[in-house]
Amino acid sequence: APRALSAAPMAAAAAPAAAPIPLLVADRGLGIWLLGVSGAVFGMVVLGGVTRLTRSGLSMVDWRPQGSMLPSTDDAWTIEFEKYKQFPEYKRLNIGMTLDEFKKIYFMEWLHRMWGRGLGVIFGLPLIYFVASGRVGRLPGMAPKLAGLFLLGGGQGLVGWWMVRSGLEEPEHHYKEPRVSPYRLTAHLVVALAVYSGLFWTGLTALNPNAFALESVSKAVSKMRRKGLVALLLTGVTFVSGAFVAGNDAGHAYNDWPLFAGELIPNEIWDNSLVPAWRNFFENTATVQFDHRQLAYLTLLATIGTWVMARRPATWSRLAGPAQTSYKLMLAAVLGQVTLGITTLMLFVPVSIASLHQAGALTLWSTMLYSQHTLRFARMLK
Repeated sequence: APRALSAAPMAAAAAPAAAPIPLLVADRGLGIWLLGVSGAVFGMVVLGGVTRLTRSGLSMVDWRPQGSMLPSTDDAWTIEFEKYKQFPEYKRLNIGMTLDEFKKIYFMEWLHRMWGRGLGVIFGLPLIYFVASGRVGRLPGMAPKLAGLFLLGGGQGLVGWWMVRSGLEEPEHHYKEPRVSPYRLTAHLVVALAVYSGLFWTGLTALNPNAFALESVSKAVSKMRRKGLVALLLTGVTFVSGAFVAGNDAGHAYNDWPLFAGELIPNEIWDNSLVPAWRNFFENTATVQFDHRQLAYLTLLATIGTWVMARRPATWSRLAGPAQTSYKLMLAAVLGQVTLGITTLMLFVPVSIASLHQAGALTLWSTMLYSQHTLRFARMLK
């Protein structure tokens, strides 16, 4: 049942507010539901990474919006296998694959797709209840946000199939492996990140809907939010660059660290045959991995810098418990993520550690979103 929240701000006041902000009523049930769905989206993103790492994503060569059951007979499995044999991945990479081997990769892709459809159910059905009961309308701006998330989530299935289709086409060059377009893979991941972020932020807002007057917040705390935005944006750009690393299979190259095959800058960092030249930043294995590493270093430095600034006595004393906790989580997450990234690279991208690395990226992103939410402020009161 909805309950009123305390008027205590997330960051301690430096001076009394010029005017009170009307208190909104939190809805614990709505917030927990949204955070639960965001957790399911988190799981789907990780499962999608496992699907890619196990090269399972191109095993299902058709798409039905309503989904389908797993084949239940040997004949049904054979039909699906014969379909797969008509496409480049089997012809170039998996000639000689057995039916049992095919069943394993097919199941991974089937599970990933059905997980997505399950998300539609656990989001859509409770949404009907919350709207019908009037609870969505009690929080300003909640209805359009949830409608947008519903549409964005529904469109993600189409984006996923658009991505898969690119991997079912013959590669541009005979020496290239069949795989999905790195641009479409990145688009698929970015939409997933947007859905996750929207659910996570909106869930936190349902649990704590009250923002605080800007006049009531010290300059030191207000400055922390701006600095946190820099770290958040860098994390987002690094996440996107990681999608291009995945899309180009760039993690399987330059498996030494901190150098690149013994060089400070990889010799192959620029390929003049890629026209236009900007394609190097998105399709050249050397450039893609080099950029991802540099962005990761910048994210690490920005996050540590934000932590150091937050720990200044004049600032830390003005941060309430949730805000302090968020900075501790950010520091732990970024150190863990960098460690996972280096380990993934040097061990030649094992599925287990690479999956943890993808999960670590979302975890770091989550801690930064949480930090920003604890420091969100209303606009200047007039």
